[in-house]
Amino acid sequence: MKNGAYCKFCVVFSKCGGIGNQPLNKLVFEAFDAWKKALETFRKHSECSYHKSAVLNADHFVGIYTKQQPSIVEAVDTDRGHRDSGKINVNDDSINDGNFRAILRYRGKGDQFLKLNLENDYRYKYIGSKIQNEMIIACGDIIQKKIVKKINDSQCFSILADETTDISTNEQLTLCVRYLDTQNNLCLISCGVQCDFLFGQGFDGASNMSGKFKGVQAIIREQYPQAIYVHCAAHSLNLAVSTASNIKPIRNCLGILEKMYVFFKTPKRNNALLIAIDEGDFEPKIKTLKRLCATRWVQRYDAVNDFVELFPCVVAALEIITEWNDSSATDAAILLKAIDSEFLISLQITKVIYLF
Repeated sequence: MKNGAYCKFCVVFSKCGGIGNQPLNKLVFEAFDAWKKALETFRKHSECSYHKSAVLNADHFVGIYTKQQPSIVEAVDTDRGHRDSGKINVNDDSINDGNFRAILRYRGKGDQFLKLNLENDYRYKYIGSKIQNEMIIACGDIIQKKIVKKINDSQCFSILADETTDISTNEQLTLCVRYLDTQNNLCLISCGVQCDFLFGQGFDGASNMSGKFKGVQAIIREQYPQAIYVHCAAHSLNLAVSTASNIKPIRNCLGILEKMYVFFKTPKRNNALLIAIDEGDFEPKIKTLKRLCATRWVQRYDAVNDFVELFPCVVAALEIITEWNDSSATDAAILLKAIDSEFLISLQITKVIYLF
């Protein structure tokens, strides 16, 4: 390690450049030894947002380590509002027992009847968790009935349906209804919607939805022939762009872009990119690379466009990394070699494809 000074806070606790993505170079990744400029350098460093954050993180760490402050788990267990039972003292704002009870306490200050109900020893106050859930369901039913009435009054509507997997891997079906709002110039039947007024339906191209004989659209048209099926325009565009991107040079170009994103995702390599941007001849609007969206092809334009804008800085950063004494140097050399004429032409073509 080169002899010199380091900031003990930033070396341990700084992971990125903070606001504005300030480069983590001197005093963090590189030793400082220009002692004639020490006062000025130290002053500028102390004003950096990432240094201030590192100092705060260090103080928190020491406080928790020495038991002067509770850990995150302990703080969550003691500070979060999670109690839905017990007496409510309207004038005691120091208690943190959840949003619902806090709202009741606030409302009780201006409503004497509610205050008496909350503070007296009545057996039934109707503020328990079961009542809360019933209130939420009741609100949902009221909103749903109002929407259904607007749909039925329009006498002309169409539906869109799609499903996605939530974080617990359960399929969640979403129904969207488009209708003519007369005031402002399926599951549907169970909600009370009159499907006799259904004139359009739009889904993706999956066979279970768009199938001519057994798909959802076919089943619906058996009962409501006027409900014309239209392949979702967004899905059609995604499929068209996906097919166009199966050309080998385009596919290879996208693969290299993905590898570039993964390569610069680590703090040390990303810092090299930030330094290249800071020392460049222009000031780009963005500071980092974006990942290519795995499912929405039309959203890949931003990732491609950002890479094109940062291209000179990416090349400069790769050239710097090739001089490192670790495995990153080999990977950087491989990525540099991949930037040939075929890649550059394919990159521009891809940008035009995604633009339109």
